Amino acid sequence: MDFGAGLLAGGLVISMVWGMFWFVISLIGWNRGTCEWNVVTKGLAGGCVPCLLFIGLMWWYIGTGGDGLWFAIGFIGVPVLLLLLSFRPMHDGKTAGSHLVEGIRSLMADLLGVHQGCGGCRPDHDHETCR
Repeated sequence: MDFGAGLLAGGLVISMVWGMFWFVISLIGWNRGTCEWNVVTKGLAGGCVPCLLFIGLMWWYIGTGGDGLWFAIGFIGVPVLLLLLSFRPMHDGKTAGSHLVEGIRSLMADLLGVHQGCGGCRPDHDHETCR
C-alpha cells in the first residue's frame, strides 16, 4: 500500500509540474497576445488539480502512519519509468524523448508566437522583416 501511494504521489507531482510549466508558458503567451485566456486557464487547471489531489493524498498518507521507505521507492518509480521510456526507439530511429522535446518546442513556439522566418524574434523586434 505504501509503494502504491508513492507511485500515485510521484505521478501527481509530475503532472503538477507539467501543468505549471504550461501555465507559465501560456501566461507569457497571453501577455504577448499570442494565445488566448482559455489556454492559460487550462494550464492552471492542469497544475492545480494534481496539486490538490497530491495534498489530499499526503493528508491521507500521513494519517495512516505508513512506512516511509516503501513510499519513497514508489515515489521515484514514475519518474524513473518515464526516464527509461524516453530512451525507447521510435519508428524513425529517434528516441521517444527527442520526439517529446521536439513537440514541446513546437507547441512553445506556437503559444509564444515565435516567428520561423527570423529564427525566433523577440516581441520588441520589427516583425515586418520576418515575413
